[in-house]
Amino acid sequence: MVDLLTWQGLGDVVNKFRKKVLRIDDLSPIWAPSLVQRAKIPFTYCWSPALIPKPKDWGAHIDISGFFFLDLASNFHPADPLEKFLAAGPPPVYIGFGSIVVKDPAALTKLIFDAVEILGIRALVSEYVSLFRRRLTNRGWGGLGGSQKVPDNIFMLGNTPHDWLFTQISAVVHHGGAGTTAIGLRLGRPTVIVPFFGDQAFWGRMVYAAGAGPEPVPFKQLTAEKLAHAIKVALAPEATAAAAKLAKAMTNEKGAITAASSFHRMLPLKKMRCAVFPKKLAVWKVRRTGIVISSFVAIVLLEHKYLKAKDLKPYVPSDYRFLTAVVPIGN
Repeated sequence: MVDLLTWQGLGDVVNKFRKKVLRIDDLSPIWAPSLVQRAKIPFTYCWSPALIPKPKDWGAHIDISGFFFLDLASNFHPADPLEKFLAAGPPPVYIGFGSIVVKDPAALTKLIFDAVEILGIRALVSEYVSLFRRRLTNRGWGGLGGSQKVPDNIFMLGNTPHDWLFTQISAVVHHGGAGTTAIGLRLGRPTVIVPFFGDQAFWGRMVYAAGAGPEPVPFKQLTAEKLAHAIKVALAPEATAAAAKLAKAMTNEKGAITAASSFHRMLPLKKMRCAVFPKKLAVWKVRRTGIVISSFVAIVLLEHKYLKAKDLKPYVPSDYRFLTAVVPIGN
């Protein structure tokens, strides 16, 4: 069913790529959705095996690489107000829902402030809004913060690199984007996920299953009391210890390097090499033969009239002629 839905959304893109780039026929919508499974198309899932181990029934063509990370903290210097707030008390809880826009930002702001008041904790509340939203709103989440008075134990936070920010806090509350989930766990922070849509509920369930946070609380069901309870669970010793254990397991993972190695391991290199100069990529096949050659070899043979243009046809190895790029990413 997932493959069918994926094909309905991406099938036209795949067929356009096949025709214009690979110069091969369209895939029929009747059997294309099951092709990925039948042809054992290689997959690399970019998440931590410490969080989600590879299931035993997944074949050798499926890899788990680990999360990908960018190092942004080394180039970041916090403004004085933020430094002063962090130094004024115990590590706060971070609450931020990225660039997601809600219908009533004032109500969400009040809900968050009320939850923080119930717990009596300090909090960093993100008011970040991505650039493409700024034409619609002046503050994050469609106006988070607004004209409401901000309590002394809450700091309204602008755009701040998570790999620096999450070293300064006690727990993370967010929408469940894959990237935010990954960096929070990598830095050993217990996590509360409030999913809005898409894969966010999945990440919430995985965090809960690992013991690194409470059960996810869908945004439509969110109340100040439920948010306060979820944060309380995240701050408990059990969730803190589980998050620290995950962080330790993720320390030696090299997601990007492992994924690149996986990609190259899956390539059918023998079928991709030129028959004359194996270090070159074969892009042409000599008709009525099994000989495949590179563009360089084809030009030489054509110039010396050993071949005619009609003797050549584009070559795509059978092992990857049906290749579909499937990249699991969050928002």
